[in-house]
Amino acid sequence: MEASKTVKQSRYYTNKSIRTKIDKLLFKNAVIQAGLGTESTEEEKEDARKHTKEIAYSIYEIDKEFATSNFLEVDFKDIL
Repeated sequence: MEASKTVKQSRYYTNKSIRTKIDKLLFKNAVIQAGLGTESTEEEKEDARKHTKEIAYSIYEIDKEFATSNFLEVDFKDIL
């Protein structure tokens, strides 16, 4: 008989305080992404990627499961 795997649910979905903190960070990221356009320079795009990575790391510190499942483009191995 195979042992059942326990899937840890993100605290984002179970803790209102955690959700509020993460939502504020997600809003900051949305503002950054909304500021990019077809005429954005490579420097502006790179700056946006840098800020997104910083936000993702901040979210990771609050809720690892949420960050790793929602920021697939960010390699969290640097902080693991």
